Amino acid sequence: MIYESQKAELKKYRHIIAALIAQSEGYFTPLYALQAVKAHKQNKSFGCEWYFHMVGIYFENQNPKEKYSDENFIKINQEIISRAIKNRHRLYFKRCLAIVDSNIAGNESIGASWF
Repeated sequence: MIYESQKAELKKYRHIIAALIAQSEGYFTPLYALQAVKAHKQNKSFGCEWYFHMVGIYFENQNPKEKYSDENFIKINQEIISRAIKNRHRLYFKRCLAIVDSNIAGNESIGASWF
């Protein structure tokens, strides 16, 4: 179930959420992408399997205690959002916008949302 407050936030961040879905190649659903955007706005750590993998690659030379720090997860979230914005004109961006719009209409996406 998607709450009215979530619908309003999805609408507010519609384009960046669609870009994140596209950048993640379907890993993010609209509500999960919304969580990443909110963490970014609050400068808080956001963790998921994809980001955990990215931290492991980007910070491979750090010891495990430093590598998986909140600071590195914040950096990865910033990088992914930046890439999503830069790459938002991919061919499937419009399809991702349609997915976000469907969620705004109350149809929650579950799983890989556009495969």
